[in-house]
Amino acid sequence: MNQDVRPTGVAVPDDVLVQRLPDGDSVFLNLATEEYYGLDATGTSMWAALSETGDVERALDRLREEFDADQEVLRRDLDALVQRLLDRGLLRGGDATP
Repeated sequence: MNQDVRPTGVAVPDDVLVQRLPDGDSVFLNLATEEYYGLDATGTSMWAALSETGDVERALDRLREEFDADQEVLRRDLDALVQRLLDRGLLRGGDATP
């Protein structure tokens, strides 16, 4: 499922379990597809910002405060993560922008 638009709102589907690990990483399990997916500590921080705010732009604002990174690089990395999670059914988008 490759989407050509960037969602503004995001949510975790009901059939996805997420577990944060003690080392800062996280593991996802899509119960519908039985697919596992893992994130390192940086990806987990991005995931936390997305899941806690429910909004890509607000998550980006939060990440700008957390990471000393170029804003364009941060946006590109967040957009790439959102797309990977959408493609794997680990995230669903709400409103979308082209």
